[in-house]
Amino acid sequence: MRLAVFKSKIKLTSLFMSIVFVLASFSFGLTAEAKSTSQLREEKQKIQEEIDAAQSQIDSLASEKAETQEYLDALMSKINLLQDKIDTLESSKTALQSEIDSIQIKITQTEKDLEKAQQEIDKKQAEFDENYELYCQRLRAMYVSGTASNLEVLLTCEDMSSMLTRSQMIKSVSEKDSKALDDLMKKMEEIEAKKQEFEIKRNELSEDKDALEASKQELQSQINEIDKSKSQLDSEAAECNALMKKLSSQESEYKEMIETNQEQIRAIENEIRAAASSASHGSGSGQLSYPTDSRHVTAGFPNYNSGRYHGGIDFDVPYGSNVYAAGDGTVILVKHLNYSYGYYIMIDHGDGLSTLYAHNSQILVSSGQTVSRGQLIAYSGSTGNSTGPHCHFEVRVNGSQVNPFNYL
Repeated sequence: MRLAVFKSKIKLTSLFMSIVFVLASFSFGLTAEAKSTSQLREEKQKIQEEIDAAQSQIDSLASEKAETQEYLDALMSKINLLQDKIDTLESSKTALQSEIDSIQIKITQTEKDLEKAQQEIDKKQAEFDENYELYCQRLRAMYVSGTASNLEVLLTCEDMSSMLTRSQMIKSVSEKDSKALDDLMKKMEEIEAKKQEFEIKRNELSEDKDALEASKQELQSQINEIDKSKSQLDSEAAECNALMKKLSSQESEYKEMIETNQEQIRAIENEIRAAASSASHGSGSGQLSYPTDSRHVTAGFPNYNSGRYHGGIDFDVPYGSNVYAAGDGTVILVKHLNYSYGYYIMIDHGDGLSTLYAHNSQILVSSGQTVSRGQLIAYSGSTGNSTGPHCHFEVRVNGSQVNPFNYL
């Protein structure tokens, strides 16, 4: 009876603890998710709505006349939004990967805890079995020996002294048996408690594995959406670049084409900054001369007419025109790329001041070479991301782009 009541209490307590644990785990999961991914999802949704609006405008303009600056601006707007969407998806992917890593760590720890708990249960079960067997052996021995009742033992005493002695012995044996039974019950309670703890941990492990699988599926969905968005971005950029080239040819305005490979852009900028950081440092004061014979600027600093960022100025020159060093200095970077700046040169003029000349068809100097102001260093071209022959000219102070007109 005592054991049945005890087990009933254990089951009710275990059920209550399990409910509290599940609710707490669920609440924690929602809070963690809200901090890590829900805001990114909302941001992505907002960007997608803006992309849809831009596409609607593009469709409207396309039905009228595609080869217009307005249509080009609409394409540019969509391209910028697509890049924002990709950046948001990348951030969301990083957050999801972090969640997956955390869940995996928790699963590993829970599996270790379960293994340890099972070992403790096995140990306590072994102790219980041993004590239970000893107790059963005693009961069997008492039964086989036909042990007399307490009253019979006392009534066979010859005098009061022996009766008191036997009464004390009976009490001692009774207390010993009672203690043995209490010890068995205590060990049983400990085993039940450990089993309840084990069950909670096992449920927790199951929930974590489900959460891990859900996060992995969402991560794959994010990766697929990133790939799809990048493909869409490349397609829109290709159309935009073609239209930009056509419009630029009509207006004699040459611009760099749109870059979509952000990793390449970052790599180039990091290389330029590294070269600048290894060169001179200072206030960037100094006076420079024009890098071309032409003074016709088709795109200024810091933006194109469309509003897109432009880190230098573009000089409209025919293919193969002379490109000159804007000041005395040392060539610190020479690159021959088929993307971005194309064939470009960077010269350190001292005091933190440097210049960059891009999209050349041929480079006439090498890295480490000393050059003087007005020296012929290259022939203009349209290499890399360019819509036509021109000289893209940048001025940098300690590696950062500044307005070239402040130095010419």
